[in-house]
Amino acid sequence: MIAGSYRWGAAVLLAFLVSCRASQSEPHRNSEAQSPAQPQSPARPQLTAEPESFRFVVPLAYLPHELRGEGSERVLAPRDAKVLAGGAHGIRVEAGDDFALQIQFQPSLPSLPASVPGAQRVAAENDVAVFKSADGYWFVALRELVPEWDESERRRVACGSAGALDPVSPGGPRRFTHAAVERMVAACRSLELPSLE
Repeated sequence: MIAGSYRWGAAVLLAFLVSCRASQSEPHRNSEAQSPAQPQSPARPQLTAEPESFRFVVPLAYLPHELRGEGSERVLAPRDAKVLAGGAHGIRVEAGDDFALQIQFQPSLPSLPASVPGAQRVAAENDVAVFKSADGYWFVALRELVPEWDESERRRVACGSAGALDPVSPGGPRRFTHAAVERMVAACRSLELPSLE
């Protein structure tokens, strides 16, 4: 009886050791298994999934700048901002390296882009989409301005960071910091038609 129990216990112990050995020698498998001959690709920077948190607040120091001459549309921008006619690309409003808007009236852009090649959309609201790639952020905003003298006339305006409204521009859109995009989106939302005096 003791000899039978001893044999049975030894058999269980042997089976346990064999199963442990087999699991140690088996390579770890993941969902994207590579053959040993394939070199492993270098790790790419992982982008944050939508959404990220943004606060679109116009800095108190921003002043109104008229876009198309006296009595025209205005946007709040840094004191030293320059308003430049951009021809077919609309109007540019620039101040230093971290503020560069591109504004188009009656734009061909029918709606906010859902995605952009080589980037992830990290925030979206009803009037703005913010994108991120490994080297920074950019955005596109769509506005509809209604003149107070004729509420049936609606004017579509696209406002984005430099290059964002012209995807075929050389090098694509410029990239900005998170904080710069927050300020620029807030500036785009400040865009207004002249008021009746």
